[in-house]
Amino acid sequence: MSAPLATVGDFLAQLSRIQEEVRSTFEPLSETQFNWRPAPGKWSVGECFDHLAIATGLMLVQAWPALDRARAEGKLGPEPFDYGLIGGWFVRAMEQPGKRAMPAPRNFAPGSGLPMSQVLAKFNSVMRDLRDAIEQSHGIALDKVRARSGAQGGGLLRLNLAAWFAATLAHTRRHLAQARRVMESEGFPAR
Repeated sequence: MSAPLATVGDFLAQLSRIQEEVRSTFEPLSETQFNWRPAPGKWSVGECFDHLAIATGLMLVQAWPALDRARAEGKLGPEPFDYGLIGGWFVRAMEQPGKRAMPAPRNFAPGSGLPMSQVLAKFNSVMRDLRDAIEQSHGIALDKVRARSGAQGGGLLRLNLAAWFAATLAHTRRHLAQARRVMESEGFPAR
């Protein structure tokens, strides 16, 4: 099964939808709601957001140098982009609802009970950085430029940047869905 082809415009549109959902659904939460856990060992909304900020930030640490190299080497190419076989599998694995739980690599583990303003500021900053990276990738052959995973123990995983951008957006949707499930859990605080 091949992955759908994607464009920079597709990535930016997906990111805009994510940012709107965060503004409308999660930013209005109280501090108590943001840090409430549905059960021991289950993540709060805040932990979902902290995890996303960490994981996306570490992906960008790998993506920026790859973009710089691609520009310097003149790796330009037309859209749409193919994720490749492994990249396509990885993007599908990141999409929610997910067929199975995926343990977070140690360096992606979120903090617990952090102030909502701090976590959302970090998340929104990383999402702006992601938007900048995607916007600055216009013209680059994203399916010909590879980068390593930022995950601890994931150094052998090398995907093209089209797959990394798509997987990062899918991963974000996956954890926003998880955060919505927290809000729908029995016992979720009224405020």
